[in-house]
Amino acid sequence: MDKEWEEFQKAMRQINTISEAIVAEEDEEGRLDRQIGEIDEQMECFRRVEQLRDRQEIRKYKLKETMRQTITQTKDDEDIDSNDEGELQDLLSQDWRAKGTIL
Repeated sequence: MDKEWEEFQKAMRQINTISEAIVAEEDEEGRLDRQIGEIDEQMECFRRVEQLRDRQEIRKYKLKETMRQTITQTKDDEDIDSNDEGELQDLLSQDWRAKGTIL
């Protein structure tokens, strides 16, 4: 009877050892799956960050181009206004009687 009891306990220990190994393996697989999921989530976040950075760079470039065009247009307008003002000043400073203009 003692021999049978010892064999039973030995078999139970082996079964428990196998069961613990299976549980440990499943825990490891679950942990790895969770880590892979977290890594995938981080990669998705990094991808979104890169997209946002790209959009930011594009908007900065467009803003700089718009500002450059505005400055160029303003300078052109100032040059035209300066020329017009200069011509008007020349016209007003001339003596209309000397030119023979009749009003």
